[in-house]
Amino acid sequence: MAEGIALITELFRRALSDFAMLAAGDRVLVAVSGGQDSVALLALLSDLPADDEVELVVAHYNHGLRPEAAAEERFVMDLAEGLGCRALTGSGDVAAYARENGLNLEAAGRELRYGFLREQAKAAGCNKIALGHTASDVGETLLMNLLRGAGIDGLASIAPVRDNMIRPLVYLSRNQTAQYCNARELDFCLDSSNVDTEQFHRNHIRHHLLPALERDYGPGVQQALLRAALAVRDELDWTAEHVREALTECQAAEAAAVSLLVSAAAQLPAGLLHRILRLACTEANLDIRAFGWEHWQGMANIIYGEAGSGQISLPRGLVARRQYELFFIEQASEAASETPQVFRLALKIPGKTKLPDGGFVSISRKESAPAQLPASDGPGAVLDGDAAGAELSVRPVRPGDRFRPLGMSGTKKVSDFLIDEKVPADRRGSVLAVVDSDDEILWLVGYRISQVAAIGPETESYYYVNVSGRKGCGA
Repeated sequence: MAEGIALITELFRRALSDFAMLAAGDRVLVAVSGGQDSVALLALLSDLPADDEVELVVAHYNHGLRPEAAAEERFVMDLAEGLGCRALTGSGDVAAYARENGLNLEAAGRELRYGFLREQAKAAGCNKIALGHTASDVGETLLMNLLRGAGIDGLASIAPVRDNMIRPLVYLSRNQTAQYCNARELDFCLDSSNVDTEQFHRNHIRHHLLPALERDYGPGVQQALLRAALAVRDELDWTAEHVREALTECQAAEAAAVSLLVSAAAQLPAGLLHRILRLACTEANLDIRAFGWEHWQGMANIIYGEAGSGQISLPRGLVARRQYELFFIEQASEAASETPQVFRLALKIPGKTKLPDGGFVSISRKESAPAQLPASDGPGAVLDGDAAGAELSVRPVRPGDRFRPLGMSGTKKVSDFLIDEKVPADRRGSVLAVVDSDDEILWLVGYRISQVAAIGPETESYYYVNVSGRKGCGA
């Protein structure tokens, strides 16, 4: 038995060293549920040499799911007191949180528990949070992720170190933490939910799948899964910088939560594209917990596709769409289904006219030929004063509109022109037109003026028209 304890202690301290989990002077918040793993974790940390100068604070979160929860909280408080450690406790309604957020009980409990631990660590001045996950947990999580179709991040399973969270038991199996507690005569609580295979998918893997694998392939399955997860994580760690660089090169300066330049993103291999999409979503604080491989691949297909546009729905009310050279991930907009405004406003000449969307159209008139011509694909345009006439109006473009684009012979449907200009479909309805008294389009605002109102050698007066302040509509 002494040899077993020595091996367990060696594996524990090897994990601390291999992943640089602790340093002298660290103050560690130890998450203790009262079960065998967390009790073993607290005991092993308590047995560290005094020279390590590590201070421990115990934290317990009551999930309120089982009748024995209150007794477990009392047990942890007594355990901490016996070791001379300060104890912090908290509780929450996990079942209600799960219902409100569309989560299963395990995911809901994890979110609330981790939130509590981060808050308490900050309040108690702890720079590290120690969690009792073992090699068994790593293997179970890897299998869970594998069976639900996770990508490379899911196969990396539970990280030994992430931010300020450390998992010193990562080299130990659940059998070894039980052996350690028994050898040290440490009491621990038995969690009745650990045998519930109906509500907790992890338990089905723990009590059925893993034993079957170990029966058929030998007792080394858990260690093999651990090695696989650590190997995948090593690959993720060393390539993280390259993923960051690739994302930086692909990012577009747009208002959407995630916006990428298709020309750059489409050059990436699929594996790297999946990873920059995931990183971009994570940095934008988008909820991607329900994303599966099919969602990442669906987005990649849009980016790689020859079509200039495309869209797919994503979990949690998100949508991914391509608009020619731009790719977006954002919350699905209810505005896209709204009926476009119908209006026609006479413009003050000279003067400023307010638009329904909050923007303005300003017009000035000069009795001369313009010294220079602004590009009409911006917010301003110059129109021949005599050709345009004395009465100008502004309105949204309409189905069936045609105009005479400058530089083209004959007329062209506005809808075809906007498609050729690669204007996204959801923005075409917000395009405005400045029209004359006969409703002929003189300027497709922000895109092109009409040949009808173009400045020429005979021009003796001109209008300078400027559109500004439109909300989410561009020029």
